[in-house]
Amino acid sequence: MRHRKMISMLLVFLLFICGCSSNRADEQKKELEIVSEYDHLPNSYSDGKTEFSIHTDKEKYVLPITNMVVIISNSGSGSIEFGEYRTLEKLQADTWYAVPYREQFAFTDIGLGLKPSDTTEQEMPLEYLNYKLTPGTYRIVKTFHTDEVLNEIVLAAQFIIEE
Repeated sequence: MRHRKMISMLLVFLLFICGCSSNRADEQKKELEIVSEYDHLPNSYSDGKTEFSIHTDKEKYVLPITNMVVIISNSGSGSIEFGEYRTLEKLQADTWYAVPYREQFAFTDIGLGLKPSDTTEQEMPLEYLNYKLTPGTYRIVKTFHTDEVLNEIVLAAQFIIEE
């Protein structure tokens, strides 16, 4: 009987240790692997009627970064549409790489609009990145739609991170 109790306690202890160990899926990546589908991207678009741009609230950030905002400005006479989704990319050896989000993270799938002469802000969800930000050149990539252009319009807000 005493032997069974000892084995039961050992099993409970082992289960506790396994539950407390780190999960490799939640560890932050140290290297970026996914090459961006975009090379050079502008930060503004204009076709005469529709004119809009994106930029970050700062041109340079200093580590550690707790808050980062992308600002979308519509200076044209037409409305623009976009979603919550945005990606962060890092420039390494003249190639842009996507910075991954954790597997449990997803953006709300809603459509947003911006009327002429309006500006809006979207905070970057830095706490959900699966990568430790390091010094370098980065950009936030967003996709937009207009009534005049059937294709997607992709813009990027570029910035630098320093130590």
